[in-house]
Amino acid sequence: MNLQEIGIKGVIDAHSHAGGTDYYNLFAGNLPVSQSVDDLLLKARLTGVEKNITFPMPSTNYYDYKFLVSDGQKRPSGLQDFPYQKENESLLLACKYIDNPNTIFPFACVDPITKQNEQLDYLSNLNKEKKIFGLKLHTLATSSTALDLEKGGFVDFALKNKLPIMIHSGLNDTFSHPKNIIELANKYPQLRLCIAHLAWLDQDTISQISKKPNIFIDTAPFLQICDCVERSDRAVNRFNLIDSNNRPASLLKYFDLLKDNLIWGTDEPWTKCINSNGKISSKHTYFEEVDNLIETFKLNPEAVHKITNENTLKFLFG
Repeated sequence: MNLQEIGIKGVIDAHSHAGGTDYYNLFAGNLPVSQSVDDLLLKARLTGVEKNITFPMPSTNYYDYKFLVSDGQKRPSGLQDFPYQKENESLLLACKYIDNPNTIFPFACVDPITKQNEQLDYLSNLNKEKKIFGLKLHTLATSSTALDLEKGGFVDFALKNKLPIMIHSGLNDTFSHPKNIIELANKYPQLRLCIAHLAWLDQDTISQISKKPNIFIDTAPFLQICDCVERSDRAVNRFNLIDSNNRPASLLKYFDLLKDNLIWGTDEPWTKCINSNGKISSKHTYFEEVDNLIETFKLNPEAVHKITNENTLKFLFG
């Protein structure tokens, strides 16, 4: 079903990946591996999503993934001068040649602990040319925390240029706990931050967000999060408001808690995740995420407008 055909206008997907290859998944044998900007926008157009915030895949071939996957060693591959150099270039080149550039907001991926000065010089040039709308940190892929953004100079860069930062969150690794993002937001109240993946339903984090106008939290990928609750996966906090039998109502429960701070995203192509051993952690589509949004709209149109447009624009532009 198409969002616009039933009167849901201005929908922005706040969390998607496009324009390259995820090298970790490629070498580990996991899915997904890649998505082009054109493919992402085709899915968006078919479903009635009007705009996408998008960034490169989590991993960067600045590192040699033959060694990283086999024994955890981070060795430079020699293929890039600094992390995410080619991934960001690939995304921005693809965005340049789409039919309507106004349908996409590219974010540049960063690694806050490796060759920071080189990255910052590169980002400064991109920003002067108005090619980027924000930064993206994948904490697990870079083996860094949200707090490393300050040490690496990326917080100062974002504040100076009034750019938002999207940060991956997770509860099962040493780098990604959303409490680090809360700490960073508390220290810099003018810095617009988004905690990805609904903080995996971490109660302590969610209880603090509605009190902080500079912190946003996205729903991506909501159906996968619901699946994790249904099978009692340790990826999510077991104390949560999800009813797997009524996912639209579950989304509204979190809207009631978060109001102006919640934004909708899909994490496309991570709507479907299959490990090399055949274990399925998520098997959904972009269309199913949109269908859930439509069912939510039937219950509360105002909530859907806020999480797909009004709140997202505040995150993007303040």
